[in-house]
Amino acid sequence: MTKIFNLDPQAVDALDVHQAAAMLSLSVDLVLVMNSSGLIENVLNGSKPVANNTQSLIGKNWLDTVAIDSQPKVNALLKTSEDESEQKWRQVNQWIEGSPSLPIQFSTIFFPKENKLVAIGKDLSSISMLQQKLVESQQEIEREYANLHAIQNRYVQLFNNIDQAYLIVDSQTLKILEVNKSAGFLVGDLKKIQGKLFTNLFPVKDYEAIQTYLAESKSGILQTPMQSTLENLKENVEISSVLLREGNQNICLVSIKPKSNSTQISNLNEQTTLLTQAIEDFQDGFIVCSTSGIILTANSTFVSMSQSAQKENILGKSLEVWLGRAGIDLKIILGTVREYGSIKDYATTITADDGSSPREAQISAVSFISGKLSAVGISIHQISKSVQQPSAKSENLGKNAKELTQLVGKVPLKQIVTETTDIIEKLCILAALDLTMSNRASAAELLGLSRQGLYIKMRRFGIVDSNAAEDIDA
Repeated sequence: MTKIFNLDPQAVDALDVHQAAAMLSLSVDLVLVMNSSGLIENVLNGSKPVANNTQSLIGKNWLDTVAIDSQPKVNALLKTSEDESEQKWRQVNQWIEGSPSLPIQFSTIFFPKENKLVAIGKDLSSISMLQQKLVESQQEIEREYANLHAIQNRYVQLFNNIDQAYLIVDSQTLKILEVNKSAGFLVGDLKKIQGKLFTNLFPVKDYEAIQTYLAESKSGILQTPMQSTLENLKENVEISSVLLREGNQNICLVSIKPKSNSTQISNLNEQTTLLTQAIEDFQDGFIVCSTSGIILTANSTFVSMSQSAQKENILGKSLEVWLGRAGIDLKIILGTVREYGSIKDYATTITADDGSSPREAQISAVSFISGKLSAVGISIHQISKSVQQPSAKSENLGKNAKELTQLVGKVPLKQIVTETTDIIEKLCILAALDLTMSNRASAAELLGLSRQGLYIKMRRFGIVDSNAAEDIDA
């Protein structure tokens, strides 16, 4: 707030208060002439009256004609006679009979010769209306945003719950923008393929044909579905595309339909059949996944283990998300099942979505066929801490360490440290081979060693692997 103006006190003394009020009314919207105590004696309207009944204010105390929140401001304006430096503009909510509360910006001038006070006011109703419209516009924007958010949620639910496999592809770059859950079984892990080229899902020989097909689809040419084969499943499929427009961007809604209906597991009846086979109420976690590890269905126990809010958050994702040694455990499990048909009591840990500590678990898995569909049934048994027993290897480590301490004073410390390091290395290699079912390639990856480095250490420590001849570099 700034002062209305600086007046010479002698000049003010020379003015007649009523003449001054009349002149001021020509440049403002409302003028109140009051005695020193704030009793309104006269009211003058500007060129455009702020209300029809402003004369009703005459004879009333100004303080009694304003809203409660404006009374401290009026008190300050009435003190102008005491301190001319307080001559400022203040917004007051003024009450006038027959009119709603009016926002008026007032300042006051004291005339000491006649002991009168003049309040001059500017009507802020137009500014207030603009502010109100701004608030209403903001509220409207928020409502529209909420509606758009609700529409987006409905779109996501519809897109992900539809039985048909759909992908949204950028018509210019042919990169995959979105994939629905029904496409998870056909194209693999949904997260890993987003941002990848759509053509990479198919054999190299079909790249040019697919690019031509999508280009013609972008031009609006109606076409019959084209035939191709999915790389990860070697499954014959039909591809069809529809052009969608999003502002200045064109995208393709691509449908992938397997030639064999038996590979479609997204409909409710087939999910129910799989859940029946997996025993929904089984006390151990149980899931059915594709041969590449994509979860097709899961029982409620596994949902609890993963701490997921609902089962839909699990379906279509890779099992490795919840395995302790991501990328290694799933590789060993699926490799063993592929080679031998099953795996039993594989030791691992299960991580949860809530970030809690991993829990020890044993996994058993078996491959099975439902119609023409090959899948893997996996049982996950969580091991209670109370039944976990220290391994014999840990006991041997303690025994060996105790024996090494007895060498103190007999051999140099450097030699004792070397012996201790060798014992730990040997036990770690034996543990890794045990965890990976004697798979040397996976054991080397688990230990952070090269395969050749692992072989050198095994020969050094005299580790003979009974399954060495059958070692699988899976």
